[in-house]
Amino acid sequence: MIFKKEYKLGIALGGGSAKGLAHIGVLKVLNEEGIKIHSISGTSIGSIVGGIYALKPEIENLLSESKRLINSNAFKELRFDKFSRNEGGWFGRIKSRFRDGLTIADALMKKSLIPEETFEKIFKEIFDDYDVRDAIIPFSCIAVDLISGEDIIFDKGPLYKLAMASSSIPGVFPPVKYKDYILVDGGVTSNVPIEGARKLGAEKVIGVVVSGNLKGQGNFSKAIEVILRSDEIAKFKLFRTTLKEADFLLEIDLSEFHWADFSRIDELISRGEEATRKELKNIKELLKGKTLWERILKK
Repeated sequence: MIFKKEYKLGIALGGGSAKGLAHIGVLKVLNEEGIKIHSISGTSIGSIVGGIYALKPEIENLLSESKRLINSNAFKELRFDKFSRNEGGWFGRIKSRFRDGLTIADALMKKSLIPEETFEKIFKEIFDDYDVRDAIIPFSCIAVDLISGEDIIFDKGPLYKLAMASSSIPGVFPPVKYKDYILVDGGVTSNVPIEGARKLGAEKVIGVVVSGNLKGQGNFSKAIEVILRSDEIAKFKLFRTTLKEADFLLEIDLSEFHWADFSRIDELISRGEEATRKELKNIKELLKGKTLWERILKK
């Protein structure tokens, strides 16, 4: 009669480009503590880290695969180094791209800054021919359909294609065509995919936030600065609203890291570890559940 039911844990790994490497540290600590993960859902970089780990839930494999990927020629072709130059805000990053040979006309006429072939190659290298259903830990990822405007949660289908769609930063990477959808980065509307973890049967969901701050920046003297900042504010407000659906938020302060700088992988992993260890007591308390007697009394 005193049997304690332990809740099924779902992890929702948020988007944040390079900052999402901190997810590796989170998973490492949970693994070391013997905390069983029932399901993983990911957005953008969260879909990549989560997908690799769900296929083969071994931390050493996740570490080696992540480092191999970052050092691969296919990844270098994405030219994240051009975005990591600190020019100050979105407008500065756009100006830096123009200096690298892009004109305003190019930006308006091209489908994306990074060619589709280059983008697709990296995801095929990561996930080969695996289907989402091949994952040992139930897995899903989320993307936004440009046609319907809906969030689409994928728990089956070609993993490379769906993780690619979930990671397709609008304008930077090309939209991904899949079935009747035209898909872009899930972070547009659901940067931490809590609903995706619940749909896989999770009873308690931990949302891992690696890009949760809205920084004050710019003097907004140009129209483009005002437009981009307004869009950023709208996304931020939606983001904070959707986070309320989580049972617990693990927010990792990575404000000193640039979203496009993948060279600091070890530091980012350490930050993920530190943040998780600080919250271990709360995480374990969350999963304890109630005894049968306590559940009866609550009713």
